Amino acid sequence: MYQRIVVPLDGSELAEKALPEAEQMARLTGGTVHLVRVVDIVQLPWYGSFAPAMDYATVQAALTDEDNAAANYLSEVAARLTGAGITTSVETRRGQVPREIVAATEPGDLIVMASHGRSGVTRWLLGSVAEEVLRHASVPVLLVRAGASPNAAGTSDR
Repeated sequence: MYQRIVVPLDGSELAEKALPEAEQMARLTGGTVHLVRVVDIVQLPWYGSFAPAMDYATVQAALTDEDNAAANYLSEVAARLTGAGITTSVETRRGQVPREIVAATEPGDLIVMASHGRSGVTRWLLGSVAEEVLRHASVPVLLVRAGASPNAAGTSDR
């Protein structure tokens, strides 16, 4: 079935909502979990306002810091999964997030990722990484809705 379960993470709790589903799929299929974090220079907080004033060496040093932070974060998440008996690998990539997530896959993979569940104008203005991945991926994609729980909308379990 699936050889690897590719899980894109951005360091947020929201993205980590995909981890239980990925762990379950890995257990069901006997596959490994491959954690991916993409460093996108355009998305970094300092890029917009400070980038024009920064020289090449400063930008490279900042990107190296981001790469190191991403690798450390992925190692921590991988240690948790490994502790739960899941074989895990990690990868840090640079570039546009949706494109790099798709590029990180191989035949036989399954992408499991959280979706913010935005709709309407918010999705149009902010874009949707999940939608782009879904549109361009050549492997199956499982989206885990990480938005509000049903009870947050005022419904009850009763």
